[in-house]
Amino acid sequence: MDEQTQTQTDQRQATVGLMADPGVPGKVAAAIADDLADDLERELGGRWAVEVGHETLPLGPDGEIRLTEHAPRLLQEHEWDFVLYLTDLPTRPDDVPLLYDTSGSTAAALVSMPVLGAIRVRTRTRKLALELVCAGVHRGVLGTPGTDNLPAPEKSGPVNETRVLAGMVYNNRPTRMVTALSGVVAAAAGTGAFGIFYGSIASLAVELHPLRLAIISVLGVLTLVVWLILRNGLWTPSDDVLTPHNRRMDNAATVLTVGCGVGIMYLGLLLAMFLLALAVMDSDYLATQLGRSATALDYVHLAWLSSCLGAFAGALGANFDNEDSVRESTYSLRWHERRKLFDNYEGREDDRREQEERERIEREHGDHESSEGSGDAAVDDEGDTG
Repeated sequence: MDEQTQTQTDQRQATVGLMADPGVPGKVAAAIADDLADDLERELGGRWAVEVGHETLPLGPDGEIRLTEHAPRLLQEHEWDFVLYLTDLPTRPDDVPLLYDTSGSTAAALVSMPVLGAIRVRTRTRKLALELVCAGVHRGVLGTPGTDNLPAPEKSGPVNETRVLAGMVYNNRPTRMVTALSGVVAAAAGTGAFGIFYGSIASLAVELHPLRLAIISVLGVLTLVVWLILRNGLWTPSDDVLTPHNRRMDNAATVLTVGCGVGIMYLGLLLAMFLLALAVMDSDYLATQLGRSATALDYVHLAWLSSCLGAFAGALGANFDNEDSVRESTYSLRWHERRKLFDNYEGREDDRREQEERERIEREHGDHESSEGSGDAAVDDEGDTG
């Protein structure tokens, strides 16, 4: 930076507004705000402040966040010099992942966090934010970011596609599914506990080879994953809204997100069954069931097989979980809103028609009762008159 730019920048404090979608982007924004201000002071000199905004911008009709339309208002209302918006939507015009998008007319930039991947997300976001703000400094004044010193926004190729997919799953936060799948957890735990108490299960478990147990585990988890996706309409069908490539990415992220959530639940179930087996199954009793001395490995096999049974039974428990809660826990808030906007939940149209038909029947039934009530009242009036 030349001396003139340095002097002009030192004259006042420049403020960067950092806004984000709820979830991972919001946490990242809060975590990097102070460090980003230090980075800007070190890189550009002068005094810098980074304020975290709490407003969430709405989706446009195209399912994208139109920062360009809101940036002038945000800059004026908050007296910011530059506004950065972090979103968990993977913006992909023409099927090419887009890391960032500058407005072209205002001091604003949008960052698509899934394109950053799932590793060192905060560090990468902080570095990119610094580059975007620095690109907007012209003669000591913040303005529209230039593109000369910025990395290419388009991220194509298999490696980048894999990073985007990992970022989508990371922003979906699969761990939230465990709390939403209360019916699945209850059915799996109940069935697994039955396996602990049932003596013949122990005899069968210790005779099974670990490879066979692993295959049974995979089958149990896959069965539950497929059932959850089909039962809750999470699979994106063919339509005119998403391109085939984007639809494949969406479905791949769905499978991985549900798979990670179910996998986490299964590992928790396995640990719970192992502890339950240690607490309930006396070693002498287990020895009588096995016809030999019991070992710690026998308890592992027992808990393992019981967890497999629980995974299969979890599909039955999924019928008691609320579909909307499962859908909300599967996707990030913004991706869930976009899917609802485009009716990407399979079976959603049928659900709407069923609801409309139910309302029509109730309305006609209510009108019928009202007419009958009016007729009875008229008869009563005629009797009173007579």
